Amino acid sequence: MLAPVPLSQRSQQATLVVEARVASQQVADLGGHLVTRNTLEVFKVFRGQLPAGPLSLLTQGGTLGLRREDVSGALQLLTGQQGIFFLEADPSQPGERRAYAGPQGFIRYDLADLTASEPFGRYASIGQALYEAVQAGAGTTYRTVAANSALTTATQRRSLRAAAGPLATAIPAISSFSPSAVTAGTSTANRSSADGVLTINGSGFNATQGTGYVEFRNADDGGATYIRPVAGAYLLWSDTQIQVQVPSASNTAGTGTVRVTNSDANTAASASPLTVTYALTSVSSSFTGTAQPYSVRLAGTSETDNVASNPTGYLLHYTTSTTAGTQVPAAARTSFETALASWHCQAGANRSLGADASPTAAAADGVNLVAFGSLSTGVLGVTNSYYQGCYVGSAVNWDLIETDYTFTNAAAINWYYGSGTPAPTDYDFQSVALHELGHGILLSHIISSTGVMNYSISNGQTKRTLDANTDLAAATSETTYSTAATMHCAAAYTGRTILTYSSSSCVLPVELVAFTARHVPGQGTLLSWGTALESNSAAFVVESQADPTTSAWQAVAQVAAASSSTSPRQYQARDMRPLAGTCYYRLRQVDLDGKVAYSPVVSVSATATELVAYPNPATGTVHLSGPLAPGSAAQVRLLDATGRCMASATGPAGRAAFDLPLASVPAGLYVLEWDGGAGRAHTRLVVQ
Repeated sequence: MLAPVPLSQRSQQATLVVEARVASQQVADLGGHLVTRNTLEVFKVFRGQLPAGPLSLLTQGGTLGLRREDVSGALQLLTGQQGIFFLEADPSQPGERRAYAGPQGFIRYDLADLTASEPFGRYASIGQALYEAVQAGAGTTYRTVAANSALTTATQRRSLRAAAGPLATAIPAISSFSPSAVTAGTSTANRSSADGVLTINGSGFNATQGTGYVEFRNADDGGATYIRPVAGAYLLWSDTQIQVQVPSASNTAGTGTVRVTNSDANTAASASPLTVTYALTSVSSSFTGTAQPYSVRLAGTSETDNVASNPTGYLLHYTTSTTAGTQVPAAARTSFETALASWHCQAGANRSLGADASPTAAAADGVNLVAFGSLSTGVLGVTNSYYQGCYVGSAVNWDLIETDYTFTNAAAINWYYGSGTPAPTDYDFQSVALHELGHGILLSHIISSTGVMNYSISNGQTKRTLDANTDLAAATSETTYSTAATMHCAAAYTGRTILTYSSSSCVLPVELVAFTARHVPGQGTLLSWGTALESNSAAFVVESQADPTTSAWQAVAQVAAASSSTSPRQYQARDMRPLAGTCYYRLRQVDLDGKVAYSPVVSVSATATELVAYPNPATGTVHLSGPLAPGSAAQVRLLDATGRCMASATGPAGRAAFDLPLASVPAGLYVLEWDGGAGRAHTRLVVQ
């Protein structure tokens, strides 16, 4: 997961800033890790001095024969990509360079429209907006060392297109695509899923693919850039239709527009966005001559200390290190284990904790390590995933044999280890651990406001609840695939046995017998539930959601549980917010060990006949509901005694209830004016 690093900081802290192209790549084993050496062809230098010989940088991960290592949060590059590189010395590999701030150490060019993008920003033009910003940050003027012919050609092509000159024989156009929602990494050479194939309809694609390609928004940077499938992912290409497997090897396809570039180098984008619900990790292999995507299976690794207690799962170990910067504090362990229990109990992720182990850093050593360490600036946590492949006929199967989890040490980040709300300057450790553990069960990034597997998290934000439609659906898909087939690679491992992955679940020690919601005008929504028995129960958290497709679950009440009870018990809570339309509720059941489970969802509906404000007096935010005409969007104004508007808001179309922020409103008596398209309504509001 990433935290934003300002361009000015990257420009000043990087020892070498260049415009360059990835000319070649070579994977090597350095110190027990697979790394990719990217040789750069340099065009401009914005800061620093070029070395006497070739310039290269190391990126973490790569494929070497039948071995593969992925590192979440690492910069992923492809041959031919170009842009601005921010480089620094690699502390783990003397004499080598790495990207400063990980994925934020590369601003990638999009030559189709002459823009540039990075995980947290986009530049409308390369030659103006980007160059000016980097020069301002570095405090120097760039110097040209070689001509950038690809950029020059792209600029000339764009000028010809703007002048409507003769450019090519075919101009592509996308008329439609299906399905509208897909999954990434589920249709591969060794796994077939119709949900993972996209069909694009249109014209001007050209009769054959040639040098043409399809591009998807990049989930690894929130859609700032586009990514391409590997060559073997194309199932059909004609002048009017393309079928392609939605990619998740190296970079992952995310929700957003889709582009088609034909062999005449002309590009068309879809008018509407494609939804990528979830993504599973896949590996690109070229053993058949053409790069193909392959799915990866979970496989339990047998260890001497877990054969009896956890014979078919991955056993995780905290480092025994007591050295500052690598040791795992007690508070961090509590948060990590809560996150681990969420995946185990809700998704059947068969992994547990073993005894502390002696390694202090991630390595392909057979130990699934959990540790803190020194990561690239802006990187909160990384998961090292190690895969082993083997030949099965003309195909290659891949198994996950080990995972290591590393979190940036407390000297570089403000961690919040508690279960409450982190301060605005803090990053929530449980949320980051939950995300990285998702990578450990082969889930890739998505672009989602509610999903835990979204590529980044803001300081002060929490994402501790696995989303049913994205996170849990992805985990279920992966565990189902892993258990459905026999592990084929057992003979490829030396000194260990690969065991069939077995999904498991844990039942929260609460037997829920009822959960209902009833709205009473003027009194809020009454939530009632009962239990037949409880053991080791801690609390019930009532969560609400206004729209299952667009809004996140939020806690509205918490009730202490009985801890232990063998007789029926009844509970109640009240949501005092005004209700207009439909609201959904669920119970989050929490036991004393931090494990959680969820009740079925219930809904309640009401029609607003008058303007209601809650709470009143209000501080910070007031919840509003009022009469709304069909298809209208309500407008609300907060007026002081002179009639001056102190705050205003427009609600979502068709939504008769929403919130009005009051943070900048002085204390006093005001009048709320509501216009929902069916006449105006007024009520008094006291702001404290």
